[in-house]
Amino acid sequence: MKIFILLMFVLLLSKANSQNLQFSQALLFNGTAVQTVPAGKVWKVEHQSQSYATSAAGVYSSLIINGVNWYHNNTSGSLPSGPVWLPSGTTVAGWGPNTNYNIIEFNIVP
Repeated sequence: MKIFILLMFVLLLSKANSQNLQFSQALLFNGTAVQTVPAGKVWKVEHQSQSYATSAAGVYSSLIINGVNWYHNNTSGSLPSGPVWLPSGTTVAGWGPNTNYNIIEFNIVP
């Protein structure tokens, strides 16, 4: 009986802390302008890349998240290979003027 009560308590607690996400819009940013995830929203960075007219050896595609430069496919401070989730209040910007990043914005529905 104690296990059943404990299990019910854990389930109710997890339900109280759960959030549902509702699609809001697709966003495309480029350059170094700082963007902030609005209150009540979550951003999912789906893709980011650099584009150059000529080859640029030694330049890595990266994003700046909360002031920290994260490299794509580098050995230190690497971005994950999949999407990056950003909670409200997080700032994100491109590393250079040719950085492009695609974001899906979700509303947080209690």
